[in-house]
Amino acid sequence: MSMTPSEYITHVAPLRPLLLGVGRNFFHSEEEAEDAVQETLLRLWLCRDRLAADDSLRPMALRVARNVCVSMWRKARLRETLTLEEGHTATRPATDQADSRLLADDRQFLLDMALRRLSPSERRLFLLRQEPDMNLDLMARITGMQPRSISSKLSAARRKVYDFIKQRL
Repeated sequence: MSMTPSEYITHVAPLRPLLLGVGRNFFHSEEEAEDAVQETLLRLWLCRDRLAADDSLRPMALRVARNVCVSMWRKARLRETLTLEEGHTATRPATDQADSRLLADDRQFLLDMALRRLSPSERRLFLLRQEPDMNLDLMARITGMQPRSISSKLSAARRKVYDFIKQRL
């Protein structure tokens, strides 16, 4: 039942126009629709080991796209009501004998905060790049973006993450 990368591209990539239609109908915005499609494709990619290239793929992809649209809408509303300063702020442990788990939690929290500051497209590409055996050509086929565009967005994302973490350490 596990889908290989080439099977994913063969069976899921053709659903992109359909998924884009879901995003357009939900948001009435081309940019937000594109973000929803990329998030949907990323989620489908991450669970490709549970996907089957059969008649259930299309309805599942549509369901994921609708859920992504709703999640994006909710996150946007939440962002409007909360500011970063009102949220939890990361601080370094006070002593040098800090527990390694606490340090790991602190680092993970900083990384999570940095990733939240990325645009949806940058975050998706940043996370997709962390997948084993992922390269620009495969990312381009998965997302439908040009490799050069992916490369520049990844570079900007890395710089933002690095700068954010560096300011807080």
